[in-house]
Amino acid sequence: MADVKKIATRDSYGNTLKELAAEGHDDLVVLDADLAAATKTGMFQKAYPDRHFDCGIAEGNMVGVAAGLATMGYVPFVSSFAMFAAGRAFEQVRNSVGYPHLNVKIGATQCCEDFALMRSIPGMTVICPADDIEARAAVRAAYAMEGPVYLRFGRLAVPVFHDEANYHFELGKGEQLTEGNDIAIIA
Repeated sequence: MADVKKIATRDSYGNTLKELAAEGHDDLVVLDADLAAATKTGMFQKAYPDRHFDCGIAEGNMVGVAAGLATMGYVPFVSSFAMFAAGRAFEQVRNSVGYPHLNVKIGATQCCEDFALMRSIPGMTVICPADDIEARAAVRAAYAMEGPVYLRFGRLAVPVFHDEANYHFELGKGEQLTEGNDIAIIA
């Protein structure tokens, strides 16, 4: 059996933000809560320091700043650990981003309850990509769509099982990975 390439989806997040900016998307800005190394937004920060904002350990304020930037036509990607992005900043995400349906994207890592919180916000799109290929496509889809998006990424390297040449990511559509009749696993 050949070695399977493993990449953490949080790395895919940081790399894709940098790629989008390099492609001329001048409206893209990145905010983080003193976690650029952990969320991998440091890649973007190094390449585009004037478009990266470290808001410190103040996630609620960071979401408020992102909401303000969105009203000015920017596409902010807010980045933190999921417990803080979804948990600590829930009120700001709900009231300042979700209800007014602002174009704020939230990239978060490491949590379980975050899906329940984010799915309760009307109009919030929630995405948890499975591997590097899907994570890159999900970040691009989030950037391209109008409205709030919550993206959850993993910390650990996971096998890359999608084939980039033949994979098409579509928001709101599931994917059947294998055929079978003994058991069904839905994730």
